[in-house]
Amino acid sequence: MAQATDVDASRARVETASLTLPASPNRACWARYSTSGAAPTNGVIEETAFRVPCPETVTSVFVASLQRALQARDYYSGPITGRPDSATRDAVRAFQRATGFDSPILTLETAQRLGLSPRDFGRN
Repeated sequence: MAQATDVDASRARVETASLTLPASPNRACWARYSTSGAAPTNGVIEETAFRVPCPETVTSVFVASLQRALQARDYYSGPITGRPDSATRDAVRAFQRATGFDSPILTLETAQRLGLSPRDFGRN
């Protein structure tokens, strides 16, 4: 345990944000992603469909919270800008890859795992 007199000790700052959710929490938003880069295999493009936070919930406040959550887990080292830039997408991809899903698109499951979306956000 670090003591106040430890030279290498540093304090952590935790910030929270309030998120405004859509009027209907039962709305389901989906995305599709091709891990093969949309290159056909035997004439077929394989895609995975998955739930994502709905666009109206992905505000700059949400993205800033996402950046802080990824930063706290050592996946994001950039500035907290609230903009979904390439560094944020790279961090999302690295975090999701570590849990078995290789995509830069934030899944609803990942948002929930990071504490950014309510668990009961409609049904599949």
